[in-house]
Amino acid sequence: MQIPPYIIEKYLVSRFQNYRISGREFLMDSVFIEDGKKHMSVNLDTGLWQDFKASESGNFPQLVSYVDSVSMDAAVKFVRAQMFSDPETLFASSCIEKNDSISKNTVSEIFKDFSKFNINNVNAADLTERLACKFIKERKLQAWDFYICKSGKFANRVIIPYMHDNNAFFFQGRNLSRFGMKYLNPSRENGGVKSSDILFPFDTSADYVFITEGPIDAITLRIHGYNATCTQGSFMSYEQARQLKGKRVIFAYDSDEAGKAGVQKGIKMLLNRNTKSFYVSVLPEGYKDWNEVHVDKTREEFDTLLDDSVTKMDLAFMVRERLR
Repeated sequence: MQIPPYIIEKYLVSRFQNYRISGREFLMDSVFIEDGKKHMSVNLDTGLWQDFKASESGNFPQLVSYVDSVSMDAAVKFVRAQMFSDPETLFASSCIEKNDSISKNTVSEIFKDFSKFNINNVNAADLTERLACKFIKERKLQAWDFYICKSGKFANRVIIPYMHDNNAFFFQGRNLSRFGMKYLNPSRENGGVKSSDILFPFDTSADYVFITEGPIDAITLRIHGYNATCTQGSFMSYEQARQLKGKRVIFAYDSDEAGKAGVQKGIKMLLNRNTKSFYVSVLPEGYKDWNEVHVDKTREEFDTLLDDSVTKMDLAFMVRERLR
């Protein structure tokens, strides 16, 4: 795929504040190592890049995947969307949603259009409420607060709020139908929020935290009393890794290939930030994520499986260690 140089440059300028251009090379801070030095270079004609210090290199879609914390498939679709303006290539997560009707609003202002959902008071004549009730009960998440949206851009979605001091600073809208994107986030223009810059709210005073791909798994672990957050996808960003500095980080990503790859990339990020230590939580065989385990097992069985699944990673060996 030959990518026009102006698209490459436009993207890089929009994502990096500290950069300089030398000839046809775009020099910027590394997305892998937090040191404020420009040892990452992108060729503006080819999109090929390399990080001299981290010994990483690749093509332009791979760079988009790392920077925006999305899958390679989503990154390729994003690049194609810029080239061909094809509406079918739009994707959710950390890419900008261009919607003039909401671009001037803040996340909090948009959030005012959502209704707090009471699972014990469902209007049987309202399809959105019925589907939301089904979604929450099937995942055994009745203990958590959700919102719903019945009209507009986020219509027919369960809204998962990211709250701080009783104010929403971000949210994810989970689709209740079979059509459209699974998750829809507020656009980056809304208060300058970018999904790969934030983590699902967690107890920052705790010395450990579980990391999941999405908020449903993070909520599942929180219901069981574990400190947990999520990275909105299987790739941890530079900024998210910075926020986790000094914590015992336990990866609890999905069991698929994307999850396994995300763990390896996340480990590289954390190694460069001197975290206390990091761990991997291996799902029981036959389960895709921890919410599936939560639905299938009793509370006691879940806690036992989760505690026993945690393996401490070390440069030389692996040992099991209980967290609580």
